[in-house]
Order: sequence, then C-alpha cells, then structure tokens
Amino acid sequence: MQNNNKIKKEANCFSPDGELLSRLRMRIKQTFTKLSLIAMLGASFAVAPTLSYAEEEEVALDSTAAVVNGGIILESDLNRHTRELMQNYKAHGAQVDELTARRQALQSLITRSLILQLAQSNGADIPDMQLDSILKQAALRNNTTPEKILASYGNIPESQARQKFKEDYLINEVRRSSVRQRINISDSEINSYAKALKERGSVEPMYHLGQVIIPLSSNPTEQEYRRAQANAQTALKEIRSGANVEEVAAKYAVGSQSADLGYQPETAIPLPFLPALVNAKPGAVVGPFRSSVGLHILKLYDVTKNAITPIKTYKASHILIKTSIIFSDEAAIAKLNSIMDDVKAGKMTFAEAAKKFSEDPGSAVQGGDLGYQSLDAYDPGFAAGIAALSVGQYSEPVKSSYGWHIIHLEDVKIDKDSLSAYKDKAASIIFEREFAEAVAYWERGLRESAYIHVIDPELVRAGAGIEMENTTVGQPQQNQDGKISQGSVYMN
Repeated sequence: MQNNNKIKKEANCFSPDGELLSRLRMRIKQTFTKLSLIAMLGASFAVAPTLSYAEEEEVALDSTAAVVNGGIILESDLNRHTRELMQNYKAHGAQVDELTARRQALQSLITRSLILQLAQSNGADIPDMQLDSILKQAALRNNTTPEKILASYGNIPESQARQKFKEDYLINEVRRSSVRQRINISDSEINSYAKALKERGSVEPMYHLGQVIIPLSSNPTEQEYRRAQANAQTALKEIRSGANVEEVAAKYAVGSQSADLGYQPETAIPLPFLPALVNAKPGAVVGPFRSSVGLHILKLYDVTKNAITPIKTYKASHILIKTSIIFSDEAAIAKLNSIMDDVKAGKMTFAEAAKKFSEDPGSAVQGGDLGYQSLDAYDPGFAAGIAALSVGQYSEPVKSSYGWHIIHLEDVKIDKDSLSAYKDKAASIIFEREFAEAVAYWERGLRESAYIHVIDPELVRAGAGIEMENTTVGQPQQNQDGKISQGSVYMN
C-alpha cells in the first residue's frame, strides 16, 4: 500500500361496517395497482426500515408512494419514515407539521433508493462471508457485538436485520467512494494547514451550531435564486425572533438530517463561514452564506475551548491479497486465513509471509512493515481495521479499496512534534470539511438526473408545496416526443 500525504482525486377506529368494507375494497384495488407496477418495472427496492411482524398484514395491502427510476417506494415505508421524523422532531422540542415531515421522508427515501440502484448497476454486493467480517469489524470499532448491532434494527428477523445492515453499508461505501473522486487537495494546501495546526497550540475553539440550508439546483435560474434569497431572509428573521432552528430548517430540508450540528471544532468549519463565527457571540445568527448546494444560515449556541486531541500514530504491518473477476472476496479471505494458520503454527513468521504472499509491493519487501502512521494516512477500511486492534493483535481479514488484508499492530505512540503527522491530520481535516458539501452536491445530482414520479395522495394534493420543475406529481408528464420527463423532487 502506497502511503501518500496527498489526498488523491478519487469520493405508525374503524368506522361503521359499510365504510370499513369500502375501505377494504379500496385497499385491494391499491394492491392490484402496486402489483401491476411491480410487473411493469420488474423489480423494487426496499428503501426504508424493514417491517416488523406485527405490520406484515399491512404490507399485503400496500400501495406505491413514488416511482424512482426502476424502483418503487411503498406507502408503508413512507408512513413509517414520516413517523420516525416526527418523533425525532418532538425529541428536539420542535413542532413540525406532518406534511413537512412527509416531504422530508420522501426525499430521504428517494435518495436512498437511487444510491442502492447505483450500487446494483455497478455490481456492488456483499457475500455472506464478507458481511460477517464487516459486522465483526464494526462491532470491534464500537466496542459491542455483531448481535447487538443487528438487534439495533428493531424486533425483526435476523435475516432482515442483516439485509438492512448490508444496505446501509453499501450506501455509505458508494457515497464515500463516489464523493472522494470529486475532492482534490493540493500538497501546498496540506503543508500550509499542517504548519498552522502545529503553531495553534494545545487548545481549539468548539462551536455548537444549528444550520438551515435553503437548497438551490445545480444551475439555478435567476427566479430560483431570488426565491431562495427571499426564503433565506425570511428564515433569518424567524430565527432571530426566537423560532426553533429545527422547525425553520424543516421547511426547506431535502433530507432527514438534523439541523443541530452539535459541537464542531474550528478547523472543521468551512472557511467562508469562519470569519463571521469567530466574531460572533452565543445566540448570534449569521448568514446567509452561499455554497454549491444552496444558502446557509447558522445559529451559534455556544463556544468552548477544548484540548486538541494528541496525534496518535500506529506502527503496523500487513499482508494484502487483491481481488479480481476471477479471484473473489471469498477466495482472498480463505487465502489469508490459510496464511495465518501457518503463521500461528510457527511454519513462518508474519514478516516472511508478507514477503512471500503480500501483493503490496511497497511494503512486502519490508516484511509488510508500514512504519508509524496516523490513521488519517490510510484507506478508511484499513484505518478502521487498525483502530479495532490492541498492540500485538492480528486482525481478521479486513476489506479496503485495495483488497483484503491481515493487519498486525506492533506499537502505538503519540507524535507531538513531527510535521508529517500534522500533514496527515491536515489532509483529513480538509477532506472532511469538503466532504459534507460534496455529498450533498453529489446526491442532488443523482436526483436531478433521475425519473421520479410522486403518487402519494397527500403530497399530490399538496402539489403547490413541491417544486414542479423536471418532476412528475400524480400523472406522468410527456414531452413532444411522447417520452416521460425526468427530474427530481425538491421539497421546499
């Protein structure tokens, strides 16, 4: 594995019997509508939490809330996600109406469906053996067990919990790998920031922030931009008058993300926002600021000074086995396990095994030795594997973007003086600072290039509250060539 300080360009009362009978007939009709859609589309995506056993009867009489490319979003999924959002808002003391939460829920489910579709089209999948390994590594990182992770998905069968975990993992992997390719950080930017970090000292301001984003499309028209500016000024006045930030943010949100960002270190604040925050006092509301995804308004709740976390470096060695079309994940894992059986039996040392079998030419000649590095220097999957180990331990097979690894953690130490360690930290901070905006930009692009047809009766009736450009609501729209229009739903 080549270590490089430069970030590469990569990523829930029935009425009288007559009415009850009428309702039942309607649900049966909806069921046939759903089955017809499934027959036409050929497949559907599970884009929300799996139903509990008590709700299985509802699924049999389910209907379609939206069509997303070749997949569908079910009314039961939309209802469930809406309830979850309403509960979250209530927990934050925010009074958000159900229609607003429903818009957000649909937008989140649309995005989830599109990412899963992208994963499927790229052939991304996780065999059971690999999923077991990923579960073990996730449990180690979070100091828990695979069983507890699966139990966190609710009272559902283990097979359904595994599928849910698998989908969540795929979404995160596709999102990160796609966005990494859009972020390019120069060496000079890293060097300059590394020096600033080293000179900063041992404390750093932490800002507790609330955020409202007024979304903009990729190429906003003058009319759209003026509308966004007017919405931003309205939101600014509401918050300064004491309105709950969560309630204001919900009016414009295009997903289910929280408006409370929690405490953010100064180094993680986007540079265009920083000057106003540095001079602000708790309670201040600043903005709007323009970004590639829209207009941002920030409320500063609190500022604290925290000790900067010391830079920890890890001395590790590894054996890498790459995969290919003809050499599967299962084969790579089996080969690594066989190698480790020989190492544990004393037939060879780990260093000897690395020299003989590792497919990382940069470290194989050194017996797999990677030297002392901070976790920021490594691929996220590899870094997570190291972080889960204690000194002297060998890992289970670990997946990274390079292939499969066995990692041996030899030592851990604190690096207070090395500029190279600060470079790794600087690269990580700059990347993470740009990542959130890049993710929002990428997800918006997915929605804008997709065919999305909204069928949900409540949202169709509230059509004036849905951005209509390039979106079908109710009946599909056709152009002059008779083709169905494509586009995205913007929840304003």
